Amino acid sequence: MSYELRAVATPNEWAALHDIRRATLFTPERGVVYDEHHPHDLNPANQCFLLICEQEPIGVVRLDPRGDGAMVVRLLAIVPQRQGEGHGRVLGQLVEQEARRRGAHRLMLNSRDTAVGFYERTGWTAEIWDAAELEGIASHCVQMTKAI
Repeated sequence: MSYELRAVATPNEWAALHDIRRATLFTPERGVVYDEHHPHDLNPANQCFLLICEQEPIGVVRLDPRGDGAMVVRLLAIVPQRQGEGHGRVLGQLVEQEARRRGAHRLMLNSRDTAVGFYERTGWTAEIWDAAELEGIASHCVQMTKAI
């Protein structure tokens, strides 16, 4: 399979990103209202990406620089109908490559408790890196880090 981690730039790419997030991360069951114009997505320091597989957008992620060679991996998801096929592992590898290309040597993320096992199998370690982020919407998350 051919994969591409594509920086979101065009209106069609933004629409695909929003559709994937709504289908995976911001479903009605989760009770969180999705904002297509969230300032963190529009911050020029942060970069949203689509995972393209065989010309089809199937995943999303955002990289936020944290300083001191660290980046935060945010809003990572694979469309529901393609989960369990290994695409998440590929997305993780491509994100690591991109982060290294941008000078990072450490990644951090807030994992849903149900995804901790996946991240542990791919080299992440549970470690609190910013307790303030675990308040509010992320109160159910487990913070994790990975040296790259």
